[in-house]
Amino acid sequence: MRKLLLSAAAAYVLMAGVAPAWAVTANPASPKSDIENDAIIRKLYERFTVAWNQHEPATLAKMWVEDGDHVEPDGRVAKGRREIEKLFAAEHRSVFKQSHLTLSVDTVWFVTADVALVDGTYELSGARDPQGKELPARKGRLSSLFLKEGGKWLIAASRLMIPAPLPYRAES
Repeated sequence: MRKLLLSAAAAYVLMAGVAPAWAVTANPASPKSDIENDAIIRKLYERFTVAWNQHEPATLAKMWVEDGDHVEPDGRVAKGRREIEKLFAAEHRSVFKQSHLTLSVDTVWFVTADVALVDGTYELSGARDPQGKELPARKGRLSSLFLKEGGKWLIAASRLMIPAPLPYRAES
């Protein structure tokens, strides 16, 4: 009986060392590293805002992973860093040529030590329609997924939206 218990305990210890992927803890990072990485990601968005306001599409696109994507509020999708740069270049040559972006990060959620979900708000002023008339400021929300690749945080996916009233929800 004792031999059976020892064998069972040894088997349990061996199996525990080979945990399935779903059993791995969600965030092995320490609170200190989360705070440091939170600051780095927020700084990246500060650099993003500066590059936007200086109308530098190439600098903006370099903030994405090579195979990342970006979705505009109207649903237009740019896949891959090159397409993202082309989209930003076209927008900054035309409708956003005189635009000014203000961006605020609300939360940075660390899914793992090298994956973060970011939520925030933005306001874009100075956009112009095809006839050159200035459009009202656009206020919206953003969500982005960040990956840490080669020790550097980059945007993997970004989603922009413009809040719209829902017909089934009472005004609050």
